[in-house]
Amino acid sequence: MIVTFWKGIFIADSPDEKGDLKRSGFLLHEPTICSGGDRACKACRVKIGRRWWSDKVESATRMRAFCNQLALHAMRDHIDRLAKSRATDANISVPSPPGLTYLPYQKAGIAYAIQHVDTLIGDQPGLGKTIQVLGFVNKVKPANVLVVCPTTIIWNWREEAKKWLVDEYEILTISSKKTEVPKRDGLFVVVNYEKLVGESPLAKSLARKWETAVYDECHMIKNIHAKRSQAILGPTGLMRRSLRNLFLSGTPIENYPREIWPIAAAICPAKFGDWWEFAHRYCGLHQEERHGKKSWVADGATNLPELQQRLRSTFMIRRLKQDVLKELPPKRRQLVMLEPSSDRNWSEHPQFKRWREIYEKRYEEALARLESSKTEVEYKTAALALEKFTGIAFEEMSEFRHLTALAKLPMAIKYLEDLLTSGVKNFVVFAHHVDVLTKLYERFKADAVLVYGGISQTKREEAVKSFQAGTKKIFIGQTKAAGVGITLTAASVVVFVESDWVPGVLSQAEDRLCRIGQKKMVHVIHLILGNTLDANMTRRVVEKQAIIDRALDTMPQLKMKLTA
Repeated sequence: MIVTFWKGIFIADSPDEKGDLKRSGFLLHEPTICSGGDRACKACRVKIGRRWWSDKVESATRMRAFCNQLALHAMRDHIDRLAKSRATDANISVPSPPGLTYLPYQKAGIAYAIQHVDTLIGDQPGLGKTIQVLGFVNKVKPANVLVVCPTTIIWNWREEAKKWLVDEYEILTISSKKTEVPKRDGLFVVVNYEKLVGESPLAKSLARKWETAVYDECHMIKNIHAKRSQAILGPTGLMRRSLRNLFLSGTPIENYPREIWPIAAAICPAKFGDWWEFAHRYCGLHQEERHGKKSWVADGATNLPELQQRLRSTFMIRRLKQDVLKELPPKRRQLVMLEPSSDRNWSEHPQFKRWREIYEKRYEEALARLESSKTEVEYKTAALALEKFTGIAFEEMSEFRHLTALAKLPMAIKYLEDLLTSGVKNFVVFAHHVDVLTKLYERFKADAVLVYGGISQTKREEAVKSFQAGTKKIFIGQTKAAGVGITLTAASVVVFVESDWVPGVLSQAEDRLCRIGQKKMVHVIHLILGNTLDANMTRRVVEKQAIIDRALDTMPQLKMKLTA
């Protein structure tokens, strides 16, 4: 077989006996059934006859072993862009404060951002995306910078900016809606997402021209219809007012490919702007009969190697820890099945059965109706119905999730006690419910610190510092509130007392330990109560993580040689 490039398309000259061409995305051209005329396909227009072909360079790279020199040269620029999206070093000089230096892969990230107007830095958590942004600022020297991030990591941005910026910026962290940001140069402003929404004086003062805008944990704007997403990605959003935009997330896709579409479409509309095309190609868009009505469903994951190439060849740089920090120890995950304190069969619990009906059937159907909406009126109607339904559904689901957590709490405490007596000097514990966190803290109060969404920023900082300094042995944190933006490398063991629906949430929390400065292998322990909601949540998470890995990280073999 030989794959060549001719008049804008890749053509294979042999039958697809093993199915490799079809799996790679090639199509079999049947000239006898093509429509011809103005609607003729590209293969018809160049008159290739009955042969396999593709106009997607992503498909051709998967058949590179059979490509001749014409095809290899046609994909050379694409291969080069893919290589840059994985670059681990760059020949670039970036200013830094005395005593501080950038790691080679961080310099590569800075160089990549400089070469693109808008960039998604999708490095795994712990690789220093914040430092890369500050290096970009040191190199480009924008007149003003706006950083939008979750409230929980505003202090981290403030401290890192003080540490890494070489120019005299006035660093402002905004904590009140009544504050107005002055209109002058020399500002480095850090604000949370919620401050962008509404008609407050602060929101209006932020709606201005920024030379560089940064959106940390940008997976938080995955819903294009949400107010925060519109405030950034909408027709008059912040992104349109900014000269350069940097999106940051260690988990660009938390669950399904559809989640990255809003950002992809905003950054590169030429490649990703058509939702229906994107959904058909990468989300397995299809119709299902639900409640006697056909609905469009886009919760699938298809053509993921092609999606990864398309993201990397346009605007995303993403490196994995094992590729750039080879000295950083790996993670080891362990599921620990807790022995129930009674013979009760939790799978027969009425609320557990109710959950299965709600989440696995009715809620998915309600969500599908929302996603299949084609007009604003249809969307609002479906959203109202979904909101009304989920008001009941999530209440029931949350109730049983809470019940499960409380039921296994005594066993979880016993496990943590055994962990201490076994010789583990310090560890991190994550849970979801505040009362579960509080009971854990009450048991280990003398040796522990507690961080959840309701505590002040000052207490949060003090808790992290005391744990990192070794004053306290145990860090107890709420998975979402304490699972981003902080460093907990004083420990190498993390225990999840409660799981989460979203694999990205768990991964982010794990990576509070697996960051620069970690010297040991990180041991991740999930405490599971058999035949309960725990087991189902874990199964869902595993399925979703496999999808995410294929879309973002599974690296196709793209090495090739080009002759002069």
